Amino acid sequence: IDYSCGIKLSTATAFSAAINTAVKQGVLIKGGTFIEQISSANTVLLDKTGTITEGKPKIVSMALLKPGMTETEVLSYAMAAEETSTHPLAGAIMRYGRGLGAQIPAHGDVVTEVSRGSRTQVDGVTVRVGNIKYMNENGVTAASPLPADTGAIPNYVGVGDEIVAVLYAMDSPRENVRRAINALRYDGVGDIELLTGDLESQARTVAEQVGADGYRAQLLPEQKAEAVLKLQVQGNGVVMVGDGINDAPALAYADVGISLGSKSTDIAMETSDVIINRDDPMMIPELRRLARATMRIVHQNFALVVAINSVGLILGAASGISVMMSALLHNSSTILVVANSLRLMFMKPGEGRL
Repeated sequence: IDYSCGIKLSTATAFSAAINTAVKQGVLIKGGTFIEQISSANTVLLDKTGTITEGKPKIVSMALLKPGMTETEVLSYAMAAEETSTHPLAGAIMRYGRGLGAQIPAHGDVVTEVSRGSRTQVDGVTVRVGNIKYMNENGVTAASPLPADTGAIPNYVGVGDEIVAVLYAMDSPRENVRRAINALRYDGVGDIELLTGDLESQARTVAEQVGADGYRAQLLPEQKAEAVLKLQVQGNGVVMVGDGINDAPALAYADVGISLGSKSTDIAMETSDVIINRDDPMMIPELRRLARATMRIVHQNFALVVAINSVGLILGAASGISVMMSALLHNSSTILVVANSLRLMFMKPGEGRL
């Protein structure tokens, strides 16, 4: 009689069963360690664009700032700079431009600058499309005052050293996001925040819509990673959820990085510890429920192994039970551990108690 077999199987079988159950739901967990960390995490950080929101922004309005330029002409410049960009806002601009009949002019290579925008050359002139920080860093200014903040996402179009137009985009929160956040909070997550490179007004609007505890706006990729590290230094277990290139550093630094959505970038999936291949935010609280159920099973397994084998040792020392009975007691604990762990394979979405 000893504890070794049961102890070894207590964790391994439970983690294997949990990973198997997750895969059936379209979730890949890259190791048992992450199950434990998800179950004990008290902070969840969510990227905004493409994670909290649908990632399908639409251009809702346009403000021309340079007299003499038409909408079609501005859109032609913008489409040239965004033609090969994979950012959701680039796709929105391309769709909007095509809808108005704008044509993409001959241009040079498109250069994308993370968390800023993209640029190209058209007839020897540099065309940039991106946020206001991108314009300021390159000395691109507007001849007339910029429009007031409307709560939409502004995309500035710069031709040469002048901002010629602003394209405003809106991106709706995903279905079930608020429900997912409430479920996480009910399940013991104390702090749920949004991290985004967008302006504060847009971050605040989305945070209020989905019921997040807070938000951090206008963050570069390295600043998202710094936010994760700062929370970890304070003793928090941090789960980061994202889907894009901008999120990769934060996903790598978090205790658990989760890539959410079928359109996650390759680098986001590579650096994350868990890949959710579904566009359903409810998979995040479901994953936590599975993790917490798994850890309960592990604790139950340890208790079974210790209790049964301890009884066997006491009986063996006190009354001299037979070798056959000793073997039965020892192996019964191992069988019970495996059977108890197998319960996880029959766990259905929404079931959190085992």
